[in-house]
Formats: sequence, C-alpha cells, structure tokens
Amino acid sequence: MLFAITFISLALCLYSLAIWSERFSKKLKLWMLITFAAAFSCDLAGTSLMFFRATSKFQLSFHSFCGYAALLIMGLHLIWAISTIKHRGRWELYFHRFSIWAWFIWLSAFLSGIPRA
Repeated sequence: MLFAITFISLALCLYSLAIWSERFSKKLKLWMLITFAAAFSCDLAGTSLMFFRATSKFQLSFHSFCGYAALLIMGLHLIWAISTIKHRGRWELYFHRFSIWAWFIWLSAFLSGIPRA
C-alpha cells in the first residue's frame, strides 16, 4: 500500500505543479504537458496498485466513484493538453478555463481517500 500512496501523492504534486504553472503563466508549455503525462501515469499506477491490493475488487463508494471519475477526467485533460499544444488559439483559452475545475475534481477524489481519524 505504501507504493500506491507514494504514486498518488506524487500525482498530486505533479498535477498541481502543471495546473498552477499553466494557470499563472496563462500559456501551456511543453514541460507542463510532460508533467501532466507524468502525473497521469503516477495516478494510474497508484490507482491500479490500490485496486489489485483491495480485498473486494470493486466497492461503490463516494471515494471510488470520485477516484475513477477523476482518473477519467485527468486522462481526458491530458489528451486535451496534447491537442492544445498542437492547435493553440481557442483550444488554449478553453483549456485554461477548464484546467482548474479538473484539478478541483481530482483533489476532491484525493481528499476523499484520506482516512479519517
């Protein structure tokens, strides 16, 4: 479980770095796209490790719903980032508007998985 937590935490750091860097610069750069891809890879690895480690393979809960939805959104966000790098213009404007919302959705999934004491 330690590796899964490490991958998910690394995904949080990388995804936050990419989102907020793009947010402040208002321009998507290649290094941000690479950081998005690394964050998605870490999230996918962490989620997969948690899935295979779980005693019951699928439990419908708020966290599992948010987690899978966030992973899907993060994947779509990565595809959109690739398209934005290729096309620029309006793609970049809409990407800039949507990115922060994708990050908040991902963050809610992350926070919902933190055990309550």
